[in-house]
Amino acid sequence: MTYPAVSGQVAPEVLLVPPLRRPRLDRLAGWISNATHPPIIGAFVVLIAALVSARLTAWLWGALYLGLAVLLPTLYVAWLLRRGQITDMQLPDRRQRFKPYCVAIACMGLAALTLNAAHAPRLLQQIALINVIQSSALFLITLRWKVSAHCASMSGLAVLAWTLFGSGGLPFGVAVPVVAWARVRLKRHDYAQVIAGALLGAAAAWIVLR
Repeated sequence: MTYPAVSGQVAPEVLLVPPLRRPRLDRLAGWISNATHPPIIGAFVVLIAALVSARLTAWLWGALYLGLAVLLPTLYVAWLLRRGQITDMQLPDRRQRFKPYCVAIACMGLAALTLNAAHAPRLLQQIALINVIQSSALFLITLRWKVSAHCASMSGLAVLAWTLFGSGGLPFGVAVPVVAWARVRLKRHDYAQVIAGALLGAAAAWIVLR
């Protein structure tokens, strides 16, 4: 039995299609998008910094930074989702990104100031500054246009890996266009938005690290 589709709504039979029946490329794009969600990339970047520092204090500072700059904003987004104020943890609607960005920038700024005042490892301080710059730029752009935070985070990670490991960081650079493809495939962004996000993330990381 079929139902007439109403403009702006999805027909009921489409809603009932099991997720596993989606095209394989769509599922692959979904997995890539979930695995490279900015908070996950943020945690991975801090892990790299702690491993490079090879000191117990670096792990402790890294844990503090993750709690302030990554966990708190993520919990806030989850709270908004639970209250029905947003539709998705990945915030596909540009208008729903304003409050999360404000909270994230405040938390990241507090974390960066804390690391600086306590003379935490320099690399962690640089990462904290990169995140503040990147998130602030993304927020300002979001006021008028939608840009890919996924690509910004991944390209920032690629620049960090290249700075630390040279050609050993090449796989992270290769991952940037893969993430861009996933976001476009899922129709979360267009080509201009993923390219802009990648350039922004790379520029923020390059300026601070160099």
